[in-house]
Amino acid sequence: MAIISVCKNKHEADVKVFLVSNKHEADLLYCEMKQKFDAKGDALWFFTDRDHEATAKIFWVNGKHEADVKVFKVDQKFEAKWKGSNKFVSRLG
Repeated sequence: MAIISVCKNKHEADVKVFLVSNKHEADLLYCEMKQKFDAKGDALWFFTDRDHEATAKIFWVNGKHEADVKVFKVDQKFEAKWKGSNKFVSRLG
């Protein structure tokens, strides 16, 4: 269950994330869920403002070179997945 909290400070984050504009550049294709109970695995994200609820705290970085994980937002749940190996597999959800 990927319940994601967005940090304001990089040092508070578990994962530094960069949003790419092309899905072929991404490590992870994620889909944003409207309900917390729909969040599953690493790729179906529910965003929360409550840090204590989060399974992962992320910080959006400004450059690819700063990121632990490059992500691309998809519209359909079935598209959401890791595209290869990454040290953060199974650590977001």
